Order: sequence, then structure tokens, then C-alpha cells
Amino acid sequence: MIASPMEFEGLNQWLGFIAGAVLGLIVQGEGQAYFVLMFQPLSQREKVIYDLNPSRHIDLLSIPVLILAGWGWNRQRVVEPPYFPDSWICRGLVPLSGAVANMLLAGILGSIHMLAPFAMIEMAVQTNILLAVANLAIPVPPLALGRAFCCPFKDPRRPQSVIQLTGAIILTGMIVLEKTMDWPLLQAWVLFLSSGIAKWVLSA
Repeated sequence: MIASPMEFEGLNQWLGFIAGAVLGLIVQGEGQAYFVLMFQPLSQREKVIYDLNPSRHIDLLSIPVLILAGWGWNRQRVVEPPYFPDSWICRGLVPLSGAVANMLLAGILGSIHMLAPFAMIEMAVQTNILLAVANLAIPVPPLALGRAFCCPFKDPRRPQSVIQLTGAIILTGMIVLEKTMDWPLLQAWVLFLSSGIAKWVLSA
């Protein structure tokens, strides 16, 4: 499994990674929004309108980590609606639902790969598995597990909170150190957890 885009050798890998990352970050955001929407009373529900504009989902702070490590995080957009339960557990599940959506997308793409075994699709599958594992395994905001421990509901019209900004800087610094000093900080752990999942999805 090729984890870092810096190791790519061909155009197909880059195209698969870019398509997988963009689609994965969109799915992260829309998965969180849909999870929140499930708590709305049925009598008040309207037709779900998905926001597929990549600029609404991609956090520019995550781009260096995406390029160096192959995983990152989405822009936080979900605001707590009046009907959402006043529960820390429910609030914590909101960001985690985005990572679960990445895993579901990897499964769907894996099924497509069985019918059309192209390198681009394989790379898109691997990218979404990396996104899911990193967000579920690393407890540092703005990754999903870190957001779950902090309040996931922030006003998206305001700048990123100090905690998430600090976490983004720390994550970027750790990935840079890992690449330049060859230290096993985060990437080896994420890759170890992702490799078995990717092998299973792509060979199922």
C-alpha cells in the first residue's frame, strides 16, 4: 500500500489520489451533516440537498498533510440545530460519522474496483481508508477523534478555533519531522492499521 503521495510514480496514482481525497473530504462533511439530520423529527424533514462543492469541504490547513502523508481532515461546517440531543456522546459521534462515511465510500469504490480494476480506483480506495483510519485513530483535533473530545459544534462562519489550529500545526510538524528525520511518529501507525483493511477491501 502506497501511503504518501511523495512516493507516487505515475499519473494514474496522482489522479486516483486527488479524486479519492476530494471525494473523501466531501463525503466526510456530508456524512456529518446527514448524521445530525437523522435527529430531526420526521414531520419536519425536507428533501436532503447535498453540498458537493469541494471548496466547502476542503480545509486549506490540511493540504500539506494530505500531500506528505496521504490523509487529512475536512473543513468543519456542521452547526448544532435546536432539535439535536443535548448529549456529549451524540456530539462526539458527529465528527466520527464523517470518518465512518469514508470507510463506507472505500467499500463502494472497492466493489467498483472488482468490476473495473483500474489503478486510479485502487488509489481512491486506499486514500479513503487512510482518511478513515487517521481520523478514527489519532486523538488530535482537527482530526475526527480529536474533534470528538472537543465540542464538535462550532460556528463555521468564525475562524478555526485555537485548539484546532494548534492541532493542525502540531500534526503538520510531526509529519514533516517524520519525513525529514525518518522518525516513526504517526504515519507508520496509520499505515499499519490501513494496510490490512485495504488488502481486505481490494481483494474481497
